[in-house]
Amino acid sequence: MSTKNFNELLDEIKNISNKLNDSSTSMEESIELFKKGTEMIKEAKDQLNNLEGEVKKVLENNETTNF
Repeated sequence: MSTKNFNELLDEIKNISNKLNDSSTSMEESIELFKKGTEMIKEAKDQLNNLEGEVKKVLENNETTNF
């Protein structure tokens, strides 16, 4: 989907959340923001799971490997 890192995704998710909480945001825009936000949350979760896997491998092997 995107090449944003985890922190960039979190920042954008926060911005989307703020817009969704803004009463001046139209219903149509809210729906689009919600869709975009859920996609970004999934991507951030996938990145986090990948990082967790890397940490577990390092702890198990006490060494790093190329992923």
